[in-house]
Amino acid sequence: MLRKGQQRGQKPTEVLSARLKKAREQLKLKKLDGLLVSSAANRLYLTGWYSEAEAGPVLITQNKAFIITDSRYGEHAAKETVGFEIVETREGVGPTLRNLARSEDLNTIGFESHYLSVFSFKRIKRFLRGAKLLPTARLIEGLRAVKDEIELERIRKAVEVADKTFDRILNFVKPGLTEREIAWEMEKFMKEAGVERLAWEPFIVAAGANSSMAHWGASGTKIKEKDMILVDFGCVYQSYCSDLSRVIFVGKPSAEQVKIYKLVLEAQKFGIGLVKEGRIGSTVDKKTRLFLEKRLSVRQAKNIYRHALGHGVGLEVHELPPLSIRHKHKLAAGNVVTVEPGIYIPGWGGVRIEDMVLVTENGGKVLTKASKKIEEVTV
Repeated sequence: MLRKGQQRGQKPTEVLSARLKKAREQLKLKKLDGLLVSSAANRLYLTGWYSEAEAGPVLITQNKAFIITDSRYGEHAAKETVGFEIVETREGVGPTLRNLARSEDLNTIGFESHYLSVFSFKRIKRFLRGAKLLPTARLIEGLRAVKDEIELERIRKAVEVADKTFDRILNFVKPGLTEREIAWEMEKFMKEAGVERLAWEPFIVAAGANSSMAHWGASGTKIKEKDMILVDFGCVYQSYCSDLSRVIFVGKPSAEQVKIYKLVLEAQKFGIGLVKEGRIGSTVDKKTRLFLEKRLSVRQAKNIYRHALGHGVGLEVHELPPLSIRHKHKLAAGNVVTVEPGIYIPGWGGVRIEDMVLVTENGGKVLTKASKKIEEVTV
């Protein structure tokens, strides 16, 4: 899936140049002379340079691009980036931004209002008496939502490791192990596979009744025969994330476990079938919820998932676009989203099945390949 205007085989520097061009187009639309990018993920997207969040913001103008940092990161930034002027500061971002605003004649500067803290905003504003700081929300995130071929290849690698990790866990789980021991085995396997880091910590390994809590984590609870185990995990490969949820049955599942599992699996298949370029994310979520509601009693329907059906995945494990009844984002070819319906019954347990799906003009292409058939996830 190539982003519009991208040629197959483009070099990373050409891709980064194209991203910067698109960011400048956004500046024109917003009538901004410059944009201060504080998010570490957005800095990475624009520059190709991965570093700590505190390494400093990026300033984009119509003609130039700057990385404002200090002596700890200056040399590293210069080696890792092309087309950015490295501005090392001893005074801090505020005074440096004031000097750049004057030298580049910047009268209106956008800032990431969803990311920059009130404290940092006030501190910077003190120095920009001659320029206006205007809030912008998720301007770069909107560009990030559509993946180019380089991004998709890295996502596929992260997905491949996640799939293999689940295969490993199917051969590892047994009664007597704790949730934490299973989570640790997953972490070790991923790191030994060569990933940069985990997509988040701690992984979710929720056994038995713990699985009714959608974001349980992992505890000292021991696995028992007849348990359902909900696992949710992911890794980062060359800065791009994977995100996968599965259920494991320890011993032959009960009739009720089979019923709930198959219902969630059918709902997920239905939801994936709705994913397509041009479709509204909230519509996908609403229709999938309705699919479940029609197949459950009024009492059981209250246990349908209360989180979003899904979310975008890329440089961050949760990013645009959401598949949520609260958001009316239109899906575009090149989006990568999760589809993860669930049913959570307090005191009994829960089932969530999650796959990563590439949005195309013709529908959704499932990227994750880990087993879902009930006989294949029973150990």
